[in-house]
Amino acid sequence: MYLTFDCYGTLLNEEGLYTKVAEIANKIGVDGQVARNWFINYLDDRNHMVPYLNYDRLVRQTLTEMDKHFNLEHKFEENYVEVLQAIRDLKPFPEVIPTLNKLVKRGYHLIAMSNSSWPIIPANVKALENPFEDVIIAETTHAYKPDLKFFQYVQNKYQFTAENHIHIAQGFDSDIVATNQMNWPSIWVNRDNETPDGNVEPTHTVKTLDEVLNLI
Repeated sequence: MYLTFDCYGTLLNEEGLYTKVAEIANKIGVDGQVARNWFINYLDDRNHMVPYLNYDRLVRQTLTEMDKHFNLEHKFEENYVEVLQAIRDLKPFPEVIPTLNKLVKRGYHLIAMSNSSWPIIPANVKALENPFEDVIIAETTHAYKPDLKFFQYVQNKYQFTAENHIHIAQGFDSDIVATNQMNWPSIWVNRDNETPDGNVEPTHTVKTLDEVLNLI
């Protein structure tokens, strides 16, 4: 049985990144909470991912656009290296590594599917103690989730069926909607008790990753 995983927000807590952006904003005279929200919204907007741009370059573009939005000259963007390092330094949620280790011991084949790039993802995988048999990222597929091109790349590589595969993710719009279109079984890790719009439903919903152990 294959288990595919989203990384950011599912396995890795992104709070360290957003805190760093807020710290930089406060340092340069911008309200940290406002800057944090602007950064998140811009980076999550799929319109900024087409045409394809490597994730590290997309982060830099986000900081450049923040300078424009807040009428600054090279203030956010000059902290690009620091922000990139904050992404590399993201830590797993407390239950993640023990859960991944248990899944490996049970014989599951773990595959990471991440909207990331090669200058970043090796540090993230290391933080997760590298339980994956494969790591597939946006730089490999030249598409960001929820673009079905990403999911179809993985599907073509592994020939998943409803009997041999489950996708596990926190991102509802980025992952769960697409898995529904792909007819993939899914487990939504709804850490923030979100109530999504629309009629799409995951196969299962959990609050934290360790609850997956009782479902499969």
